[in-house]
Parts: sequence; C-alpha cells; structure tokens
Amino acid sequence: MRWVKGFIKGILVALVLFFFLFPVYWLVTTAFKKSEEWFTWPPTFWPSSWTLGNFMGVEGGFFGSATTAIATITPYLRNSIVVALFVALLSTVISALAAYAVSRFKIGGMRFVSWIISIRMLPPIASALPLYVIFSRLRLINTWWALILAHLVITTPFSTWILITFFNEIPRELDEAAFVDGAGVGQSFFSVILPLAAPGLAAVATLSFIQSWGEFLLSLVLTTGKEAQTLPLYLGRFITGWRIAWGPLAAAGIVTMLPVVVFSLLAQRYLVRGLTFGAVKG
Repeated sequence: MRWVKGFIKGILVALVLFFFLFPVYWLVTTAFKKSEEWFTWPPTFWPSSWTLGNFMGVEGGFFGSATTAIATITPYLRNSIVVALFVALLSTVISALAAYAVSRFKIGGMRFVSWIISIRMLPPIASALPLYVIFSRLRLINTWWALILAHLVITTPFSTWILITFFNEIPRELDEAAFVDGAGVGQSFFSVILPLAAPGLAAVATLSFIQSWGEFLLSLVLTTGKEAQTLPLYLGRFITGWRIAWGPLAAAGIVTMLPVVVFSLLAQRYLVRGLTFGAVKG
C-alpha cells in the first residue's frame, strides 16, 4: 500500500507542478517563436525554428534592433527596480517598528490590528482616486515618490500583520534580560530582537518587493510618461485594438519576471523560515 500512496502523491505533485509551471514554459517558448506560430491551431508546443527577433522587436515591428529594444525598455525597468526596492525597504522598516510596538506594548490593541487588516479588504480602485487627488495637489504625479507612497499603502498593513505574529513568537524574556543589563527599548529592539527577526524581515521585504513590482492599477493612474511608469505598463503597449503581439509580449514578460525570480532566490533561505515561523509549536 505504501507504493500506491507514493504513486498517488507523485501524480498529485506532478499535476500541481504542471499547473504552475506550464504558463512559464509557454511564456518562454512563445518568446522564441516566429510570428506565424503565435496563432497556429493546434498550437505548437515547441518552436519549429527559434528566433531572437521578439527580443529585438523585429517580429512585432515595434523596434528595429536590439539596441533600440534595450533603450526602450530600460527606463521602465529602472523605474520598477527603484520603486520596488524603496517600497521593500520602507515597508520593512515601518512595519517592523509598528509590529514591535503592538506586540510588546499593545499599542492600539486588537482593534488596531483589525484596522490594519481591514485596509487589505479594500479594492485598489477604491484608493486610486483619493491618492490621485492627494498627489496631484502635492505635484507628485508621474514621480517615483507617488508610486512609492501609494504602494506603501498596500504593502505596509500586510507586512505589519505578518511581523506582529512573528514578534509574538520571540520570548519576552529576551527584552526583559536586555532591560536588566541596562539597555533601553531602542537598543533592545535593534540589538536583540531584530537579529532574531531576520527571517520575518526577509519575508516581508520579499513579499513587498513582489507586490510593488507587479502592481498595475496605481501605476496606471499615478503616472503619465516613461519618467515614472513601470514594467507592467510597458507590457500593455503590445496589446492594441487590432492585434496582440504575443512574441514581443512574452519576451518582455521574461525580462519582467527575471528580477523578481533573482530577488526571491536570494531571499529564499530566509523567506521559507519567515513564512513558517510559529506555524508549529512544540
């Protein structure tokens, strides 16, 4: 019976992997297909002839060479990297301070925690218009700071909620021992608690980076040009009223996906630990 259970588990794992990895496979293969294979039926699961034209824009007719393709995507890539890194950093710092205050000193109590979580229940469109009015009054439309502050509204509540649970699992005796040795609240937090909370901080930083990187709606509302527009908006240029350039769209999708994959792999060691910390007690 063991081999039967193992066989069934293997099939289930294979189905789950297929469900999640096949879209990635299709994205990669489409990026190297020629235009005549974009719409074939039945679809071609393996390109008959490989091409780099989609990365250069030749197949889609949007660019003339690899140089112009790189020059076109570079501003959007730069904007996404700058905005996502700042959001990850600021969201982690703000949420760590807020979570420690709630966990150790019960500031605001459970009502505060409930209020934090309730912000996540709002659809993004509900906050897009008020944020546009605010940032237009501050003359921040089409700037990095408009996107950074707007994305913090989305990422910080979730990061704070995660870190509250994480700090609750760190024994309070460590704070008390630091106080006995003459450390203040700040010194105890930065010297004792934060090093122990490194997995949780890495987890919220990674999640904040990913959420900011893929955010589309607020970027669409708060930006008007390539000075601040991010990669998700860049991808939209390949979808027009008369056609969808699947090849260049897939190629741009690979460029968009790679930084997130690299960032996640670098933080994977801490990410798994941070997301599972406190899940099992014993």
